[in-house]
Amino acid sequence: MKRVRRFVPGGIVLAACACALTSAAAETSSTASAPAQSSAVIAGLTSKRDAGTVSIMADPTLAGGRLVLKVVAYNQAKEPAKLSDENVKVFTAAGKAVPLMSLESLIDEVRKSAAPQTTYSDAPIAVPSRESHSMGTQSPAGEPDLGGYSGASNPAGGRNNPYSRTIANSSPENMDAATRQQVDGLKAAVLQPMTIAPASAAGGQVVTEKIKFSRKEQKAVRVIVDFNGELHEFFFEAPPSH
Repeated sequence: MKRVRRFVPGGIVLAACACALTSAAAETSSTASAPAQSSAVIAGLTSKRDAGTVSIMADPTLAGGRLVLKVVAYNQAKEPAKLSDENVKVFTAAGKAVPLMSLESLIDEVRKSAAPQTTYSDAPIAVPSRESHSMGTQSPAGEPDLGGYSGASNPAGGRNNPYSRTIANSSPENMDAATRQQVDGLKAAVLQPMTIAPASAAGGQVVTEKIKFSRKEQKAVRVIVDFNGELHEFFFEAPPSH
């Protein structure tokens, strides 16, 4: 995975992380002037700091204008570390916050859209395990290889995308089973509060609300992950809408 340099974005203030942000500013002297082109979509982006390494990977397209982002963290500290969707913040390039959708909201959408109809079918997505996994391999540079995380890239048995909002030509009987399968997929995929053991990696997916870019605004997003008391920052072009 591509390693990126960290920087403190101008005009973004995270009240809950003010101390960590100040520390990061003192440690980093350069600011990225342009977003990483497609890196978060093709190979993912990785940020490494003293207490942890964080990797992100975006879906290749925006789902209805929403960004689907996979977040995996490796705990380099000697104590267990907490990670949840509350540790992930998304902003537009202009600094506008993009809220994340809660698991409850996503499940509610699936249930509401479970009326029989003929619609599209999305491709499978990765459904990461919520358990910690020991990282037994390292990159040639001696750094943790987050690609070894079993939930980071593989679809779960060809399961339909749990973010799909409709089900094609289903009878009421099959609809119930299909809806339950989508709900189960969401529960397994979406990042929820977890504890990551030392020398282990774990993570999940977050889904933003629809991103609205103004006509003249740069179509890029900034992601900040607060893990183990350190800020990991990523800046990349937004995937195209499908």
